Amino acid sequence: IITLISVNAHAETKEVTVKVNDIKVVSPVPAQIVNDRTMLPMRSIFERIGANVTWMEAEKIIFATKGSSLITMQIDNNIMSVQHIENDEVIKIELDTPPFIVDGSTIVPVRAVAESLGCSVEWDPQTYTVDITTTSNDGE
Repeated sequence: IITLISVNAHAETKEVTVKVNDIKVVSPVPAQIVNDRTMLPMRSIFERIGANVTWMEAEKIIFATKGSSLITMQIDNNIMSVQHIENDEVIKIELDTPPFIVDGSTIVPVRAVAESLGCSVEWDPQTYTVDITTTSNDGE
């Protein structure tokens, strides 16, 4: 409960809209800004951009794959691993805000996830809208 209170205390109250290919993302927990990062439930963002998601409850680890890319994240861990099968290199990305859980939903940073899977991301500070455009090879 304390974690939820501290996370919500840092979240801005203005409504945030996330769109993928011009279609608004609807999620069980609304998008929110935490530490200047837009956060959204993992399945709401991963599945909308064409990624497959696996959740390992015991370890609180998220795996997402799209095409030849694999993302690994863990609750309360600010390091995200990105691996592209074609070069076997694992890239470690430090997140400003690590994934966390709210109301049973795993919340992840939208830009880090989308860009790591080859999407372009634009932020409109006037309307508090995140616009994500997927790549043409989403069907991989």
